[in-house]
This record gives sequence, C-alpha cells and structure tokens, in this order.
Amino acid sequence: MVTISKKTEYALMLVMFLAKNDKSEKVPLLTVSKELDLPYRFLSQMASEMKKSHLLVSKEGRNGGYSLASAWKKFSLYDLIVILGEDRNMVECLCEKGKCKMSSGCKLKSIWRKLETGFVDQLRQIKLNDL
Repeated sequence: MVTISKKTEYALMLVMFLAKNDKSEKVPLLTVSKELDLPYRFLSQMASEMKKSHLLVSKEGRNGGYSLASAWKKFSLYDLIVILGEDRNMVECLCEKGKCKMSSGCKLKSIWRKLETGFVDQLRQIKLNDL
C-alpha cells in the first residue's frame, strides 16, 4: 500500500491548524506543537522548509511565529510533498537509478508507472485549501 510519511502528515496538520487561525496573527510553533501534540524540533524543520518554498511566512521576536503565505491556496498536496522532499517513486524500479535484474522483460513496470502517474495526478488536483 502506498503510504504518506509522518513528515507529510504533520505538515498537513500544521497547514490546517494555521488555516483556521487569523491570517494576520503569527502562531508560535511551540503553540502548534502543544496543541497538536507534535514534536517541536521536527515541526521547526518542516516549517523552515515550507517557508523557503513560500508556503509559510514567519516573524521573529515578540508576537512572532508562522502563518500561511498569501499564495498558500495555490499549493497542491503534491507541491507539499515535493517541498518536504518526500516525492519518492512508488517502487524502486521506477527510479532512474533503480536497477532491476528483470527490467528488460518486466511487465510490472508499466503497471507501476500507470498507478504512480494516476496517484500523482490526484495529489496535484487536491489543493491545500480544499482540506
């Protein structure tokens, strides 16, 4: 079964948490960590990656924290997965580096590619603001 990583799951929880808060107020990650019972250090790393990709904005100091960037609604679930570096192939043989001893006569590769393409297409259609 295809699985979504904890990193992606936690990042989605962060986005949904920030989406329901007042956009003009920044939310400290410590608050998010406590409210959602997520590891602070892990959350901090993800938030940094999401900020670099312009999904989040932050403010340091008093009344600092994170909020969603103005263009956050344009991001898809697939975009988030790519931002987090979690865009891996469904099976290793679909990787360019994947070396399968059966690749020359394998009938499964086309099936895996078709399934993966359909899955990725679905992820691209789901916008973060639809969650």
